[in-house]
Amino acid sequence: MIISTYWGEGEYKDRIAHVCKNEEGFYVTMYLQDGLVEKRPLYEHSERYAEDCAENYVMGIFDCG
Repeated sequence: MIISTYWGEGEYKDRIAHVCKNEEGFYVTMYLQDGLVEKRPLYEHSERYAEDCAENYVMGIFDCG
């Protein structure tokens, strides 16, 4: 289930990240130009931590893959 979605801007406008939750906890799916780059399990962390991860990805603070 998707909890929230983040979109990049400017030079990172091709990035999207979804904060999701399943029975194990929170995870983030990160996309580049509509292709899945990484699904990052953050099961031992809070929703806020997952949101920060998603935001950092779309802002270009880190790259995946």
